[in-house]
Amino acid sequence: MKLTLRNISLLILVSSFISCNGQVKNDKSSPEVEKVTEVIKIPLPNNGFSNGYVDIDGTLWFTSNGGGVYHFDGKTYKNYTMKDGLSSNQVFSIASDHKNNLWFGTQNGLTKYDRKKFEQIPLPYQDTTTGWIRTVYPALSPNAAYALATDNNNNLWIGTGGAGAYCFDGNSFKSYLAEIGQKQEDSLYHNWIPFIRKDSKGNIWFASMTHGGVSQFDGKEFTQYLIKDGLSEDQIRTIYCDKTGKIWFGFNGNRNSGLTVYDGSSFKTYSVEDGLCNKRIRAIYEDKNGNLWLGAHLVDLCIFDGQKFSEFNYNGKAFSDVLFILGDLEDNIWFGGVQGIWKYDGEKVTEMTTNK
Repeated sequence: MKLTLRNISLLILVSSFISCNGQVKNDKSSPEVEKVTEVIKIPLPNNGFSNGYVDIDGTLWFTSNGGGVYHFDGKTYKNYTMKDGLSSNQVFSIASDHKNNLWFGTQNGLTKYDRKKFEQIPLPYQDTTTGWIRTVYPALSPNAAYALATDNNNNLWIGTGGAGAYCFDGNSFKSYLAEIGQKQEDSLYHNWIPFIRKDSKGNIWFASMTHGGVSQFDGKEFTQYLIKDGLSEDQIRTIYCDKTGKIWFGFNGNRNSGLTVYDGSSFKTYSVEDGLCNKRIRAIYEDKNGNLWLGAHLVDLCIFDGQKFSEFNYNGKAFSDVLFILGDLEDNIWFGGVQGIWKYDGEKVTEMTTNK
């Protein structure tokens, strides 16, 4: 075929759109097509989720009320259960130690995960009167590890469902706080500690659900705070330490309680009359702007900006029964509970669980 002047001009015109390396030259005025990677959602266990934890690498762990634990890397998840070595499929809490081991508090004691395998560690239970191992009081679960926290001396603290708290140094357990609160029908104390938190000074705070108020351990001795000291209630559900060093407490809500804050010298309580969404606070989290996110029993998630309380909703949807709230390494806020898990990136809320 002969190349006419017109054909040659056409070839030159086409070649002008081809770059030197053989790639089509990008037109900056047109949007680039990005490959979208689908995020696999976590299946919702029958009884929902109980807690969440941000790992050192930014991945997330979620505990469940019967489905074991879920490890989520942002795209996919892996579910660990008793078949993998967990002490129980009912998991309440997670903590990490100085060796990067993960610890899971379960209905049947502790489980240690060294990133390769699981090791089950049962809790001791002593009779607070005789000192002998006794039959577990049926109304409570002394072997249940509801709360976990590590201190500055690399000890692991465990809050139980009736035996107070234990301090575990890696070899042995030492019992604390078993004889505070209210006596039960067998005339013994069964102190249920559902939450433990370390503050910015290294003090360890223990919440009691059996009318023991809150106890602070400074490394040498315990200080107990009750209603007479300024708490609005003596049944504590959760504890949070904000960026300024203040300690916030959420309560069971059986009395005229609310959200109480301790500044190191005195207590102040915000009640429903002050605009608090609900007096049964289950979860507290401070975002990067200093707002407090509050999860409550049977009511919607709300935010406290230091002046007023407001319910949080997205496109008309509210989120109730939130049991945990946390922030990841990218400042996303994750919250969840019985109904599922959601992620808030500052603009939109994404549901991260599925019922399928």
